[in-house]
Amino acid sequence: MLKPLAILSLAGVLLTGCSAINKPENSEQAVTPSDSHYSVKRIIGKSNNDVSIILSFSGGGTRAAALSYGVLEELHQTPVTINQEQQALVSEVDVISSVSGGSFTSAYYGLYQDKIFTDYKQDFLYQDVRDALMGRLMNPASWFSGLGRTGAAKQYYNEQLFGDATFADIDLSQSPYIIINASDITTGLRFSFIQEYFNLLCSDINDYPIANAVAASAAVPVLFEPIVLNNYDTCQRQSAANQSQSLSYRSQQTMLEINEYENKQKNQYIHLVDGGITDNLGLLAIYDMMELGQLHKHVQIDRPKSEHHVVVISVDASTTPEHGIGQSASLPSLEQTLNSVTDIQLHRYNDATKELFEKSMQRWAQDASNEQVTVVPHFIQVSFANTQDPSKRHKFNQVPTDLVLDKAIIDDIIAEGRQQLKTNPKYQMLLRQLNHQ
Repeated sequence: MLKPLAILSLAGVLLTGCSAINKPENSEQAVTPSDSHYSVKRIIGKSNNDVSIILSFSGGGTRAAALSYGVLEELHQTPVTINQEQQALVSEVDVISSVSGGSFTSAYYGLYQDKIFTDYKQDFLYQDVRDALMGRLMNPASWFSGLGRTGAAKQYYNEQLFGDATFADIDLSQSPYIIINASDITTGLRFSFIQEYFNLLCSDINDYPIANAVAASAAVPVLFEPIVLNNYDTCQRQSAANQSQSLSYRSQQTMLEINEYENKQKNQYIHLVDGGITDNLGLLAIYDMMELGQLHKHVQIDRPKSEHHVVVISVDASTTPEHGIGQSASLPSLEQTLNSVTDIQLHRYNDATKELFEKSMQRWAQDASNEQVTVVPHFIQVSFANTQDPSKRHKFNQVPTDLVLDKAIIDDIIAEGRQQLKTNPKYQMLLRQLNHQ
């Protein structure tokens, strides 16, 4: 399934050998900031309307980028009446959490907002990113520069998509709070590009390049080298070791992993790769914000006796391709076996994550409700498993995880994302409630 990217990887190995240069680019801070520009604290109480929308974009290369874009486009084309004013529902999106291929869409929208609906297809979705990266690696000028596959990716994303933009350039007065996620193979932790995680490293996210964060989120291991961050020892922070034991087992394990960053000698550097390894859906970043940050207890609604709708839309671009194992009595090939085992593990993990999240939403809503406001949770899923047309479902499930796809299949995936959201019964009910029908 990843043969084209494997060729890219091989070319990179042959051209750059062991000379790839991957220097940390995160800046040092002397004192941990209490109110950084890109802190989670900035989204507490941000929405005082009838609805808060949170999106999660999964991994899956250009396939995931296209499906998540289709959902954004449908939200953009959905009018609702909020506080007696008609507006596009996309304006009520407060948070987007993304991994891997979904991070291209989330980062682009975070930086450029509505420009995504006019320029994103041409800027990224329709581009042959694989050949573009191959071309950079095969350029003789890069042979002895130590550029590396990840260096070529950062360079391309910078020039083609994000320029020199950093997290300070995301205008949170206009944009949702974008959480780009990667996986730290140093500690095993899911690492989110937000100030709270950079605080663990005594670092400042404000001047960190968006292109680097996306490159880390999409850095498939072996095919791309990890993105490296410095774990500075120049600040002091309160240890998380004394967190309440009432946390769930999963949250307690997360706290243990977070505390690994306190050992500055053992973990002087952290190495970040594809976010899909630790959270292929982008949902666990939101789960940890709610469980560890208790954000659901900060709902602020001024109107008495009102309802506040909290909507989480999970955009899952994972596939279940046919490996042909059941068509023969012969032993499966090594490739068939590895692909099948990987798919089984991924879907079991995704299903467990969705079940955990949906159940937790009910509990968070109860905790956040009071005499003044009733919090109403909505968990909406968009995935190829929900594609109604069998022939289309089969076609989508054969789409590889790659950084180049035919324009026709990209357009079909975008249309599928829009149609699934538009016809989802939970979504239709939400629109009726928001429009008081």
